[in-house]
Amino acid sequence: MTATEPRTKPVTVGSAELDDLIAAIGAGSLERERTGERPFAAIELVRQHRLGALRIPAADGGGGASLRDLFATVIALASVDVNVAHILRGHFAHVEERLRLGAEERDRVIGMALSGKLVGNASTELGSTPAGAFTWKTRLTPDGDGFRLNGTKYFTTGTLYADYAEVLASNPDGATVIALVPTDRAGVTVLDDWDGMGQRATGTGTAIFEDVAVAASETLQFAPPDADTEPPALYHSGAFFQLYVTALEAGVLQALRVDAVTHVHQRARSFAWAPTPSAPDDPLLQREIGEIASAAFAAQATVLAAADALAIAYAADVAGTDPRLELAHEASLQAAAAKVVVDALAQKAASQVFDVGGASVVRQAHLLDRHWRNVRTLASHNPTSYKAQAIGAHYLRGSTLPGSGYF
Repeated sequence: MTATEPRTKPVTVGSAELDDLIAAIGAGSLERERTGERPFAAIELVRQHRLGALRIPAADGGGGASLRDLFATVIALASVDVNVAHILRGHFAHVEERLRLGAEERDRVIGMALSGKLVGNASTELGSTPAGAFTWKTRLTPDGDGFRLNGTKYFTTGTLYADYAEVLASNPDGATVIALVPTDRAGVTVLDDWDGMGQRATGTGTAIFEDVAVAASETLQFAPPDADTEPPALYHSGAFFQLYVTALEAGVLQALRVDAVTHVHQRARSFAWAPTPSAPDDPLLQREIGEIASAAFAAQATVLAAADALAIAYAADVAGTDPRLELAHEASLQAAAAKVVVDALAQKAASQVFDVGGASVVRQAHLLDRHWRNVRTLASHNPTSYKAQAIGAHYLRGSTLPGSGYF
Protein backbone atom coordinates (compact mmCIF):
# COMPACT_ATOMS: atom_id res chain seq x y z
CA MET A 1 0.00 0.00 0.00
CA THR A 2 1.43 3.34 -1.01
CA ALA A 3 0.36 6.97 -1.00
CA THR A 4 2.16 10.25 -1.03
CA GLU A 5 5.30 10.62 1.08
CA PRO A 6 4.77 10.71 4.87
CA ARG A 7 3.98 14.20 6.09
CA THR A 8 4.57 16.14 9.27
CA LYS A 9 1.73 18.53 8.42
CA PRO A 10 -1.86 17.25 8.35
CA VAL A 11 -3.67 16.68 5.09
CA THR A 12 -6.35 19.23 4.30
CA VAL A 13 -9.82 18.99 2.78
CA GLY A 14 -9.80 19.41 -1.00
CA SER A 15 -6.11 18.59 -1.32
CA ALA A 16 -4.55 16.09 -3.71
CA GLU A 17 -2.82 14.55 -0.69
CA LEU A 18 -6.12 13.70 0.96
CA ASP A 19 -7.48 12.26 -2.28
CA ASP A 20 -4.34 10.14 -2.64
CA LEU A 21 -4.59 8.93 0.94
CA ILE A 22 -8.22 7.84 0.55
CA ALA A 23 -7.39 6.12 -2.75
CA ALA A 24 -4.46 4.27 -1.17
CA ILE A 25 -6.62 3.04 1.70
CA GLY A 26 -9.32 1.91 -0.72
CA ALA A 27 -6.91 0.08 -3.01
CA GLY A 28 -6.67 -2.97 -0.76
CA SER A 29 -10.04 -2.92 0.95
CA LEU A 30 -11.74 -5.65 -1.10
CA GLU A 31 -8.81 -8.02 -0.68
CA ARG A 32 -8.73 -7.33 3.06
CA GLU A 33 -12.42 -8.22 3.23
CA ARG A 34 -11.76 -11.41 1.30
CA THR A 35 -8.81 -12.58 3.39
CA GLY A 36 -9.69 -11.13 6.77
CA GLU A 37 -6.51 -9.06 6.86
CA ARG A 38 -6.68 -6.29 9.44
CA PRO A 39 -6.05 -2.75 8.11
CA PHE A 40 -2.99 -1.96 10.24
CA ALA A 41 -1.12 -0.66 7.19
CA ALA A 42 -4.03 1.61 6.30
CA ILE A 43 -4.14 3.01 9.83
CA GLU A 44 -0.40 3.63 9.66
CA LEU A 45 -1.04 5.76 6.57
CA VAL A 46 -3.63 7.65 8.57
CA ARG A 47 -0.99 8.34 11.21
CA GLN A 48 1.68 9.34 8.71
CA HIS A 49 -0.61 11.81 6.99
CA ARG A 50 -2.00 13.17 10.24
CA LEU A 51 -5.60 12.59 9.20
CA GLY A 52 -6.50 12.54 12.88
CA ALA A 53 -5.64 16.25 13.04
CA LEU A 54 -8.09 17.19 10.31
CA ARG A 55 -10.27 19.16 12.75
CA ILE A 56 -7.40 20.85 14.57
CA PRO A 57 -7.58 24.58 13.67
CA ALA A 58 -5.18 25.72 10.96
CA ALA A 59 -3.86 28.39 13.33
CA ASP A 60 -2.68 25.57 15.60
CA GLY A 61 -1.04 23.67 12.75
CA GLY A 62 -3.96 21.37 11.97
CA GLY A 63 -6.06 20.58 8.94
CA GLY A 64 -8.53 23.37 9.71
CA ALA A 65 -11.57 21.41 8.57
CA SER A 66 -15.10 22.45 9.49
CA LEU A 67 -17.47 19.86 10.95
CA ARG A 68 -19.16 19.67 7.56
CA ASP A 69 -15.73 19.02 5.98
CA LEU A 70 -15.01 16.30 8.53
CA PHE A 71 -18.26 14.44 7.89
CA ALA A 72 -17.81 14.75 4.13
CA THR A 73 -14.35 13.22 4.54
CA VAL A 74 -15.74 10.40 6.69
CA ILE A 75 -18.30 9.64 3.97
CA ALA A 76 -15.57 9.60 1.31
CA LEU A 77 -13.35 7.33 3.39
CA ALA A 78 -16.26 5.00 4.22
CA SER A 79 -17.04 4.72 0.51
CA VAL A 80 -13.67 3.00 -0.03
CA ASP A 81 -13.26 1.22 3.33
CA VAL A 82 -16.01 1.54 5.90
CA ASN A 83 -13.94 -0.40 8.45
CA VAL A 84 -11.12 2.14 8.43
CA ALA A 85 -13.57 5.03 8.61
CA HIS A 86 -15.29 3.42 11.61
CA ILE A 87 -12.00 2.76 13.39
CA LEU A 88 -11.48 6.55 13.57
CA ARG A 89 -14.86 7.32 15.16
CA GLY A 90 -13.60 7.34 18.74
CA HIS A 91 -10.59 9.44 17.80
CA PHE A 92 -12.52 12.18 16.03
CA ALA A 93 -15.07 12.25 18.87
CA HIS A 94 -12.25 12.61 21.39
CA VAL A 95 -10.76 15.51 19.45
CA GLU A 96 -14.12 17.29 19.24
CA GLU A 97 -14.74 17.04 22.96
CA ARG A 98 -11.28 18.17 24.04
CA LEU A 99 -11.24 21.13 21.65
CA ARG A 100 -14.31 22.47 23.47
CA LEU A 101 -12.68 22.18 26.91
CA GLY A 102 -10.26 24.49 28.70
CA ALA A 103 -6.83 25.49 27.49
CA GLU A 104 -4.94 22.59 29.11
CA GLU A 105 -7.08 19.84 27.57
CA ARG A 106 -7.28 21.70 24.30
CA ASP A 107 -3.49 22.02 24.09
CA ARG A 108 -3.07 18.37 24.99
CA VAL A 109 -5.36 17.08 22.25
CA ILE A 110 -3.78 19.39 19.67
CA GLY A 111 -0.33 18.05 20.47
CA MET A 112 -1.55 14.47 20.41
CA ALA A 113 -3.35 14.79 17.09
CA LEU A 114 -0.52 16.68 15.40
CA SER A 115 1.90 13.91 16.41
CA GLY A 116 -0.25 11.38 14.53
CA LYS A 117 -1.45 9.56 17.64
CA LEU A 118 -4.92 8.01 17.61
CA VAL A 119 -7.51 7.39 20.32
CA GLY A 120 -9.87 4.43 20.59
CA ASN A 121 -13.11 3.93 22.47
CA ALA A 122 -13.48 1.92 25.69
CA SER A 123 -16.78 2.73 27.37
CA THR A 124 -19.37 -0.04 26.98
CA GLU A 125 -19.79 -2.80 29.56
CA LEU A 126 -21.94 -5.91 29.51
CA GLY A 127 -24.36 -6.97 32.22
CA SER A 128 -27.86 -6.25 33.51
CA THR A 129 -27.42 -2.47 33.76
CA PRO A 130 -29.48 -0.77 31.02
CA ALA A 131 -27.47 0.50 28.07
CA GLY A 132 -26.78 4.20 28.49
CA ALA A 133 -26.84 4.23 32.30
CA PHE A 134 -23.84 5.89 33.89
CA THR A 135 -22.90 2.96 36.13
CA TRP A 136 -19.48 1.39 35.74
CA LYS A 137 -17.89 -1.82 36.96
CA THR A 138 -14.59 -0.44 35.71
CA ARG A 139 -13.01 1.48 38.59
CA LEU A 140 -10.17 3.79 39.47
CA THR A 141 -8.73 3.21 42.95
CA PRO A 142 -6.20 5.52 44.65
CA ASP A 143 -2.54 4.64 44.32
CA GLY A 144 -0.20 7.29 45.69
CA ASP A 145 -0.63 10.46 43.65
CA GLY A 146 -2.50 8.55 40.95
CA PHE A 147 -4.81 5.59 40.45
CA ARG A 148 -5.04 1.96 39.41
CA LEU A 149 -7.54 1.04 36.74
CA ASN A 150 -9.36 -2.30 36.69
CA GLY A 151 -12.19 -3.43 34.46
CA THR A 152 -13.28 -4.92 31.15
CA LYS A 153 -14.80 -3.06 28.23
CA TYR A 154 -16.60 -4.38 25.17
CA PHE A 155 -17.35 -3.01 21.69
CA THR A 156 -14.10 -1.04 21.88
CA THR A 157 -14.14 0.09 18.27
CA GLY A 158 -10.76 1.29 17.04
CA THR A 159 -8.81 0.55 20.24
CA LEU A 160 -7.04 -2.42 18.61
CA TYR A 161 -5.33 0.07 16.29
CA ALA A 162 -5.08 3.08 18.63
CA ASP A 163 -2.27 4.60 20.68
CA TYR A 164 -4.65 5.50 23.51
CA ALA A 165 -7.91 4.17 24.93
CA GLU A 166 -10.48 6.59 26.30
CA VAL A 167 -11.89 4.66 29.25
CA LEU A 168 -15.03 5.52 31.23
CA ALA A 169 -14.74 4.45 34.87
CA SER A 170 -15.94 5.32 38.38
CA ASN A 171 -13.59 6.95 40.85
CA PRO A 172 -13.70 6.25 44.63
CA ASP A 173 -16.41 8.92 45.06
CA GLY A 174 -18.62 7.30 42.44
CA ALA A 175 -18.11 10.04 39.88
CA THR A 176 -17.71 9.08 36.24
CA VAL A 177 -14.17 9.76 35.08
CA ILE A 178 -12.54 9.58 31.66
CA ALA A 179 -9.08 8.04 31.75
CA LEU A 180 -6.85 8.39 28.70
CA VAL A 181 -4.58 5.35 28.82
CA PRO A 182 -1.80 4.33 26.40
CA THR A 183 -2.71 0.98 24.87
CA ASP A 184 0.86 -0.30 25.29
CA ARG A 185 0.92 0.34 29.05
CA ALA A 186 1.41 -2.62 31.39
CA GLY A 187 -1.89 -4.27 32.25
CA VAL A 188 -3.73 -3.25 29.06
CA THR A 189 -4.88 -6.11 26.83
CA VAL A 190 -6.85 -5.46 23.64
CA LEU A 191 -8.39 -8.53 22.01
CA ASP A 192 -9.37 -8.92 18.38
CA ASP A 193 -12.46 -10.97 19.28
CA TRP A 194 -15.28 -9.06 17.53
CA ASP A 195 -17.43 -11.67 15.76
CA GLY A 196 -20.06 -9.47 14.13
CA MET A 197 -21.36 -10.33 10.68
CA GLY A 198 -20.36 -6.86 9.47
CA GLN A 199 -17.70 -4.27 10.28
CA ARG A 200 -15.44 -7.27 10.79
CA ALA A 201 -12.12 -5.43 10.84
CA THR A 202 -12.95 -2.53 13.16
CA GLY A 203 -11.42 -4.13 16.25
CA THR A 204 -14.78 -3.81 18.02
CA GLY A 205 -13.72 -6.35 20.61
CA THR A 206 -12.74 -6.58 24.26
CA ALA A 207 -10.28 -4.43 26.20
CA ILE A 208 -9.08 -5.59 29.61
CA PHE A 209 -7.47 -3.27 32.17
CA GLU A 210 -5.69 -5.06 34.99
CA ASP A 211 -4.08 -2.94 37.69
CA VAL A 212 -3.13 -0.29 35.11
CA ALA A 213 -1.27 2.72 36.49
CA VAL A 214 -3.06 5.98 35.68
CA ALA A 215 -1.72 9.41 36.57
CA ALA A 216 -4.10 12.02 37.94
CA SER A 217 -3.26 14.20 34.94
CA GLU A 218 -4.58 11.45 32.65
CA THR A 219 -8.10 11.67 34.10
CA LEU A 220 -10.99 14.04 33.62
CA GLN A 221 -14.20 14.04 35.70
CA PHE A 222 -17.18 13.66 33.41
CA ALA A 223 -20.28 13.19 35.56
CA PRO A 224 -20.84 13.82 39.31
CA PRO A 225 -21.42 11.00 41.81
CA ASP A 226 -25.20 11.60 41.92
CA ALA A 227 -25.69 11.36 38.13
CA ASP A 228 -28.26 8.59 37.75
CA THR A 229 -28.31 9.08 34.00
CA GLU A 230 -26.04 10.69 31.48
CA PRO A 231 -26.00 14.49 31.78
CA PRO A 232 -27.85 16.66 29.22
CA ALA A 233 -24.50 17.96 27.97
CA LEU A 234 -24.23 14.67 26.08
CA TYR A 235 -26.49 16.17 23.43
CA HIS A 236 -23.22 17.46 21.97
CA SER A 237 -21.11 14.30 22.11
CA GLY A 238 -24.08 11.99 21.58
CA ALA A 239 -25.10 13.74 18.38
CA PHE A 240 -21.53 13.53 17.08
CA PHE A 241 -21.15 9.82 17.86
CA GLN A 242 -24.51 8.91 16.33
CA LEU A 243 -24.20 11.10 13.26
CA TYR A 244 -20.78 9.59 12.61
CA VAL A 245 -22.34 6.12 12.29
CA THR A 246 -24.93 7.49 9.89
CA ALA A 247 -22.13 9.06 7.85
CA LEU A 248 -20.57 5.61 7.57
CA GLU A 249 -23.81 4.32 6.06
CA ALA A 250 -23.85 7.27 3.66
CA GLY A 251 -20.36 6.21 2.57
CA VAL A 252 -21.54 2.65 1.96
CA LEU A 253 -24.30 4.06 -0.24
CA GLN A 254 -21.65 5.79 -2.34
CA ALA A 255 -19.86 2.45 -2.68
CA LEU A 256 -23.13 0.73 -3.60
CA ARG A 257 -23.67 3.20 -6.45
CA VAL A 258 -20.18 2.57 -7.81
CA ASP A 259 -20.44 -1.21 -7.49
CA ALA A 260 -23.90 -1.31 -9.09
CA VAL A 261 -22.72 0.71 -12.10
CA THR A 262 -19.58 -1.39 -12.42
CA HIS A 263 -21.50 -4.64 -12.33
CA VAL A 264 -23.99 -3.55 -15.00
CA HIS A 265 -21.12 -2.60 -17.31
CA GLN A 266 -19.48 -5.97 -16.67
CA ARG A 267 -22.52 -7.97 -17.75
CA ALA A 268 -21.73 -9.76 -21.01
CA ARG A 269 -25.33 -10.69 -21.68
CA SER A 270 -28.88 -9.97 -20.59
CA PHE A 271 -32.03 -12.08 -20.55
CA ALA A 272 -33.74 -13.09 -23.78
CA TRP A 273 -36.87 -11.25 -22.69
CA ALA A 274 -35.07 -8.09 -21.45
CA PRO A 275 -36.17 -4.77 -22.99
CA THR A 276 -32.72 -4.36 -24.62
CA PRO A 277 -29.81 -6.72 -25.31
CA SER A 278 -27.38 -4.25 -23.73
CA ALA A 279 -27.48 -4.18 -19.92
CA PRO A 280 -26.48 -0.48 -19.60
CA ASP A 281 -29.34 0.43 -21.97
CA ASP A 282 -31.92 -1.60 -20.04
CA PRO A 283 -34.44 0.87 -18.54
CA LEU A 284 -35.19 -1.48 -15.65
CA LEU A 285 -31.54 -1.60 -14.64
CA GLN A 286 -31.26 2.15 -15.18
CA ARG A 287 -34.10 2.61 -12.71
CA GLU A 288 -32.33 0.47 -10.09
CA ILE A 289 -29.14 2.46 -10.56
CA GLY A 290 -31.11 5.71 -10.39
CA GLU A 291 -32.72 4.77 -7.09
CA ILE A 292 -29.40 3.70 -5.54
CA ALA A 293 -27.70 6.90 -6.76
CA SER A 294 -30.55 9.01 -5.41
CA ALA A 295 -30.32 7.30 -2.03
CA ALA A 296 -26.59 8.02 -1.94
CA PHE A 297 -27.20 11.69 -2.73
CA ALA A 298 -29.99 12.05 -0.17
CA ALA A 299 -27.99 10.33 2.56
CA GLN A 300 -24.97 12.56 2.11
CA ALA A 301 -27.10 15.71 1.98
CA THR A 302 -28.94 14.67 5.14
CA VAL A 303 -25.77 13.91 7.09
CA LEU A 304 -24.13 17.18 6.07
CA ALA A 305 -27.24 19.19 7.02
CA ALA A 306 -27.17 17.61 10.48
CA ALA A 307 -23.44 18.33 10.69
CA ASP A 308 -24.20 22.00 10.08
CA ALA A 309 -26.65 21.97 13.02
CA LEU A 310 -24.02 20.33 15.20
CA ALA A 311 -21.47 22.98 14.20
CA ILE A 312 -23.88 25.72 15.28
CA ALA A 313 -24.41 23.99 18.63
CA TYR A 314 -20.67 23.55 19.17
CA ALA A 315 -19.96 27.22 18.43
CA ALA A 316 -22.68 28.30 20.83
CA ASP A 317 -21.32 25.98 23.52
CA VAL A 318 -17.83 27.44 23.23
CA ALA A 319 -19.26 30.97 23.31
CA GLY A 320 -21.56 30.16 26.24
CA THR A 321 -24.65 31.30 24.34
CA ASP A 322 -26.68 28.08 24.59
CA PRO A 323 -27.12 27.63 28.38
CA ARG A 324 -30.40 25.71 28.01
CA LEU A 325 -28.90 23.46 25.33
CA GLU A 326 -31.62 24.30 22.84
CA LEU A 327 -29.21 24.31 19.90
CA ALA A 328 -27.55 21.16 21.20
CA HIS A 329 -30.94 19.47 21.44
CA GLU A 330 -31.73 20.53 17.87
CA ALA A 331 -28.46 19.00 16.69
CA SER A 332 -29.32 15.77 18.49
CA LEU A 333 -32.80 15.81 16.97
CA GLN A 334 -31.37 16.20 13.47
CA ALA A 335 -28.81 13.44 14.05
CA ALA A 336 -31.61 11.10 15.16
CA ALA A 337 -33.78 12.01 12.18
CA ALA A 338 -30.86 11.44 9.84
CA LYS A 339 -30.42 7.94 11.23
CA VAL A 340 -34.08 7.05 10.76
CA VAL A 341 -33.98 8.05 7.10
CA VAL A 342 -30.51 6.85 6.14
CA ASP A 343 -30.91 3.46 7.85
CA ALA A 344 -33.87 2.76 5.57
CA LEU A 345 -32.17 4.07 2.43
CA ALA A 346 -28.98 2.10 3.04
CA GLN A 347 -30.67 -1.20 3.82
CA LYS A 348 -32.92 -0.94 0.77
CA ALA A 349 -30.03 -0.06 -1.56
CA ALA A 350 -27.87 -2.85 -0.13
CA SER A 351 -30.53 -5.28 -1.32
CA GLN A 352 -31.23 -3.47 -4.60
CA VAL A 353 -27.64 -3.93 -5.74
CA PHE A 354 -28.45 -7.62 -6.26
CA ASP A 355 -31.18 -6.66 -8.71
CA VAL A 356 -28.74 -5.28 -11.28
CA GLY A 357 -27.52 -8.75 -12.27
CA GLY A 358 -28.48 -12.36 -12.59
CA ALA A 359 -27.29 -15.19 -10.39
CA SER A 360 -23.65 -14.23 -10.99
CA VAL A 361 -24.08 -11.10 -8.87
CA VAL A 362 -24.02 -13.19 -5.69
CA ARG A 363 -20.61 -14.72 -6.40
CA GLN A 364 -18.07 -14.31 -3.63
CA ALA A 365 -15.71 -12.77 -6.18
CA HIS A 366 -17.83 -9.60 -5.99
CA LEU A 367 -18.40 -9.64 -2.20
CA LEU A 368 -21.45 -7.42 -2.64
CA ASP A 369 -22.93 -8.95 0.49
CA ARG A 370 -20.42 -6.96 2.54
CA HIS A 371 -22.45 -3.80 1.97
CA TRP A 372 -25.63 -5.28 3.42
CA ARG A 373 -23.75 -6.85 6.33
CA ASN A 374 -22.04 -3.55 7.11
CA VAL A 375 -25.13 -1.32 6.95
CA ARG A 376 -27.20 -3.84 8.92
CA THR A 377 -24.50 -3.91 11.60
CA LEU A 378 -24.20 -0.11 11.67
CA ALA A 379 -27.97 0.37 11.82
CA SER A 380 -28.14 -2.05 14.76
CA HIS A 381 -25.89 0.10 16.93
CA ASN A 382 -28.88 1.95 18.36
CA PRO A 383 -32.25 0.70 17.10
CA THR A 384 -34.01 3.02 14.67
CA SER A 385 -37.37 2.39 16.31
CA TYR A 386 -36.29 4.13 19.52
CA LYS A 387 -35.06 7.13 17.56
CA ALA A 388 -38.28 7.40 15.55
CA GLN A 389 -40.43 7.11 18.70
CA ALA A 390 -38.44 9.82 20.50
CA ILE A 391 -38.71 12.13 17.50
CA GLY A 392 -42.44 11.54 17.29
CA ALA A 393 -42.90 12.21 21.01
CA HIS A 394 -40.98 15.46 20.61
CA TYR A 395 -43.27 16.74 17.89
CA LEU A 396 -46.50 15.43 19.43
CA ARG A 397 -45.89 16.12 23.11
CA GLY A 398 -42.97 18.51 23.19
CA SER A 399 -40.81 15.89 24.88
CA THR A 400 -37.05 16.34 24.89
CA LEU A 401 -34.79 13.59 23.61
CA PRO A 402 -32.99 11.44 26.19
CA GLY A 403 -29.86 13.25 27.38
CA SER A 404 -27.81 10.26 26.40
CA GLY A 405 -24.78 9.36 24.36
CA TYR A 406 -27.14 7.20 22.34
CA PHE A 407 -28.92 10.30 20.97
